[in-house]
Parts: sequence; structure tokens; C-alpha cells
Amino acid sequence: MRTKMLVFLALVLVSGVVASYFSHALWGYAITPPSGAGVIASAHQLEALTRFAIDTQGNVELRAVEPIEPGEFVACPLFDFDARCLSSRLLAAVLTLPGDASRTESLESLRPQIERACSLWPMRRGGMAITVQGDSGQERLVTCSSGEVSNDHYAYREVLFSGGEEREVVSIEYEIAGFEFLTMPFLFIVMMIVNSGLFGCGWVVWKLRQILAEPMVEEPGSRIVS
Repeated sequence: MRTKMLVFLALVLVSGVVASYFSHALWGYAITPPSGAGVIASAHQLEALTRFAIDTQGNVELRAVEPIEPGEFVACPLFDFDARCLSSRLLAAVLTLPGDASRTESLESLRPQIERACSLWPMRRGGMAITVQGDSGQERLVTCSSGEVSNDHYAYREVLFSGGEEREVVSIEYEIAGFEFLTMPFLFIVMMIVNSGLFGCGWVVWKLRQILAEPMVEEPGSRIVS
């Protein structure tokens, strides 16, 4: 039983490592997409939530304030890299804070940070600026999701501005071309099946070699006729 448990744990470990490698190669993260949701959830107060859009000429405009519906988060698993689901993780954290989620900030005050977060792509973009009060004072997380960068190719980014400094929290580029189901859980299941099959084949080969290597025992009363 102990040997079987060790073999199972080894299969899980190897499958997890290989699945994480392929997930990172495909989407830019090993297990689940990074998120600034932890920064939001650990804050003390929500100051403002501002949604914005940027056209192809770089003009920034405010988007209408939409009520946050908790039910929309249910359809977004933790491993989903879709920009809508990544934004939903942030909004779920916003709901845990005291403050008015309908309050917005002026574009004049946000424009420099929006440009810093969204200047990587020339096409139409959109996102939101979440301003909170944390342990170190005011913090602002600016998100940006791009339009189609190239054929079926999109991007998403989160930048945290705090204490006069900026830190990139997330920067993901992904394709929507029928392969978006290849996230960490699916890759892990596939690798478990593959590795279990390889282990089973190796065990069968090892047992066959043992059987073929055993010397033939001559039964009493029998003799070999030449």
C-alpha cells in the first residue's frame, strides 16, 4: 500500500509540474492568473470605481457606471484567463469593502496612470481604475484589456500605483481560437492520464522481462529428448 501511495504521489507531482510548464508556455502563468484582488480585499475603504474606454486615437472617455451583480462571478472559475473573469475577481473583492462603488474620479486625475497602464496597444481598449485606502495610504489599481491585437490574440494588464510608485501585477496575452479550454486543470488531467498510461506500460514491460528471465524448472520424471 505504501508503494502504491508513493507511486500515486509521484504521478501527481510530475503531472502537476508538466501541466504548469505548458500552462505558463501557453498563457503566461503556471497555475492560475495573478490578480490584484488581494490588494483590493486587504484595503480598508473603497474610494472610487471608475470605468473607462480608449479609442484608437488614444482618447479616453468615461463609461457608464454599472451595478455590480454578484451572480455574474459564478460563471468565472479561478483558472479562467478571460479578461471579463479577471475583472470579475476584482469586483468580487470590491464588494467586500465599505464605500460607494458608484463614485467615480475625474479623467484629468486618472489620465497619466491610465496611459501608463494602457499604452502598450494602439487599438481600442477599456478598463477600470479602483482606488482604495490601504495600510500605506491611497492605492489605485488600473486595469486594461485590449481589443484584438492580432488574429484571435488579446491582452490584459493590471498596474498598481501606490506611494508614487507603480508595479505591474498582471500582464497576460492570450488567444481565443478554440484552445482556451487548455487551462491548468485540463492539462493536469491529461498529463495524469498520459503519465499513468506510461507507468502502466513500463510496469507491464518490467513484469514480462521478469517472467522471461526466470529459469525453467524441470519437472520430476521428465527428460529432454535430443
